Amino acid sequence: MDLIIFIVALSILVLVHEFGHFFAARRTGVRVEEFGLGLPPRMFGKKIGDTIYSINWLPIGGFCKLYGEDGDGKGGIAFNNKNPWQKLLIVLGGVLMNLVLAIVIFSVVYSILGVPKETDKVRIIGISKDSPAEKNGLKEEDIILKVAEKEIKKPSELTDEVAKYKGKNVKLLISNDQIINKEINVEVRENPPEGEGAIGIAISNTEMVKVPWYRFYEGIGAGFKEAYFWGEIITNGVFKMIGGLFMGQVPKDVSGPIGMYEATSSINKNQGLLAVVHFFGIVSVNLAVVNILPFPALDGGRILFVLYEMIFKKKANQKFEIIVNNVGMMLLLGLILLITIGDISRVLKK
Repeated sequence: MDLIIFIVALSILVLVHEFGHFFAARRTGVRVEEFGLGLPPRMFGKKIGDTIYSINWLPIGGFCKLYGEDGDGKGGIAFNNKNPWQKLLIVLGGVLMNLVLAIVIFSVVYSILGVPKETDKVRIIGISKDSPAEKNGLKEEDIILKVAEKEIKKPSELTDEVAKYKGKNVKLLISNDQIINKEINVEVRENPPEGEGAIGIAISNTEMVKVPWYRFYEGIGAGFKEAYFWGEIITNGVFKMIGGLFMGQVPKDVSGPIGMYEATSSINKNQGLLAVVHFFGIVSVNLAVVNILPFPALDGGRILFVLYEMIFKKKANQKFEIIVNNVGMMLLLGLILLITIGDISRVLKK
């Protein structure tokens, strides 16, 4: 079941991206030769108007083949004969649709679960295994009221206060549904494992607040904020990774299809289907950010050639553009292969 959920969800994300190109192409008068579900070879197809709608054997993703995108189209229905602004709209269509999909996903999830609201309660939402927090009996959903004698109302206050006791024990005052104002002594590590924190907890001061149906706009607003939040995080992460590559650093924590399937399976098992839907909202933002990168074969790479045409009032050399995109595609496929090998190696080591 997890595999089916993964394939369907990923296919929807890619199809929505390709539909963005399809819609923009049709609106600007470009003929779409084929719009395919899955990747070739073709299983079967039906021609409606000028477009073949096909189902293909490889059950991941899809594609949108435009007449004249390889530079040899004739007439006003060819992509290569459109003005730069129309080309730019077509190329950006996929990225924009992924962002729209992400906003819709986040808005639906928040409309069902409730809208996140900041409170003055700092709650534990995760505990690292074998951490001081776990060893001393702290649990998820515990509310931390005080660190020593300092009252805590924000996550930053907790972090700052705990940092003052590195290498020592600190007294925490906690509360939850079963207990009120219980004191627990916890060791504060000087050198905790990366990503764990001094006492090994993840914290938040937000709660999900249900809103009446007539305030649906709050769920939509939360969806926009969530999309922006992940867009910023993913963009910063991508630029950090690219900077590391120039410094000779091998990217860490980068996963391909196998890693995504593992994440999907784990989230579905531990948090449920709605959390999986939210996860693919994040993946949709990721697809938008990655595709806008100015790399050959990606939408961002094609945008560079459109910008060249805008600036210099002439088209780029078509043979050169095709060669650059083909080389870029081979590099991308090679990178995906390396990431997949890394995913397989990591799975086998478990």
